[in-house]
Amino acid sequence: MNKHFFETNRKNYLQKIENNSLSLFFSGRVYPKSADEDFEFEVNKNFYYLTGINQEKVVLALVKREEPETILFIEKNDPVLSKWVGRKLEKEEAAEISGVADVRYLDEFEYFLYELFNAHRSYKKKPEVLYLDLKRRRDFTTQEILFVRNFKKDYPDIAVKNAYDIVVGLRTIKSPEEIELIKASIETTKGGLETMLKVAKPGMYEYQLESYFDQYIKMNGQKTHAFKMICASGKNAAILHYVRNNTLMKEGDLVLFDLGTRTDFYVSDISRTIPVSGKFPERARAVYREVLEVNKKCIDFVKPGVTWPEFNDYARGLLAEAAERLGLIKDRSEIRKYYWHSIGHFIGLDTHDPGSYEIPFKPGMVLTVEPGLYIEEENIGVRIEDNVVVTEDGCVNLSAGIIKEIEDIENFMK
Repeated sequence: MNKHFFETNRKNYLQKIENNSLSLFFSGRVYPKSADEDFEFEVNKNFYYLTGINQEKVVLALVKREEPETILFIEKNDPVLSKWVGRKLEKEEAAEISGVADVRYLDEFEYFLYELFNAHRSYKKKPEVLYLDLKRRRDFTTQEILFVRNFKKDYPDIAVKNAYDIVVGLRTIKSPEEIELIKASIETTKGGLETMLKVAKPGMYEYQLESYFDQYIKMNGQKTHAFKMICASGKNAAILHYVRNNTLMKEGDLVLFDLGTRTDFYVSDISRTIPVSGKFPERARAVYREVLEVNKKCIDFVKPGVTWPEFNDYARGLLAEAAERLGLIKDRSEIRKYYWHSIGHFIGLDTHDPGSYEIPFKPGMVLTVEPGLYIEEENIGVRIEDNVVVTEDGCVNLSAGIIKEIEDIENFMK
């Protein structure tokens, strides 16, 4: 992603906040996994959206006043530590990635705050508002929450406001550059899925089949999983978030895949269901055909102005009709026995990208369409998920190139 993308994002953010304010965004920290290993670092996506920097212990400061300031604070490289784990970004590199000209070392951050809020001899008025990314998680205290607790002790007169919803609102509408990265992830997912279709057969364990996807995405750009892959055969496909992937696949089983990759953190999220033997059994074929028709109708339903409640009600109604035809239910209220999740969600920098589910669809939103039926008593679970972008008069299916017709799947697997 070009640095001008991040510059534009910061400019758009500044237009939505109050004057005479300071905004701080933290990249995040590395957390210990065991006595001698850390969890892999995962950058705060709002911070990344504004900077393009993927490195722990980095702070972005945005001062909005008559003379606005944008400062990036990074850690100074330790010569010894660099030999053990590799060096971190130098000032010039951070500036080139982010487009922030003023890059300082992290040990200057505290003095920067002191000067900003205690400039008694300065003609510059101190900020009256502090914006922080105050996303809260149950049973987890974020770096921002800890920061604001200490900050309020030193500066009780400064109002604190949440920047989270502001950035998330910007992230909801994807730029052409972002959509291209999502399409790149979809293309890699397509290749990995087709690789599995070529080798799938009864007598394999789910994790063995999964390994072909892993190898493909690593051989094609060192891309990583968007989330833990679901490779669920037989009755496992009736478990919505099954990730054990440790069951032996048998003749006649369907295998439900829910998978995706990341390209510069932009994800794909695709579900396909295939017959492990290469041909759909009669009953499974009937169930699959019904879910596929719902998938197609729901994609056609997406357009500007549609709301999530309307979308969910529409999908649930179609699936209830399908379940009646399949002899699963007699009353539509019973559909929750075989379908109990929503029809989709936003995707972007996160698999379940944050966004407001109360506003109607707008052009540039990217979302999933994922109807399913899960019949535990028959060892059948079918979900077909595509990724679409809302346009001015409808939507475009970004994953249309990934096969899902029964005949196409069976012919490909021959």
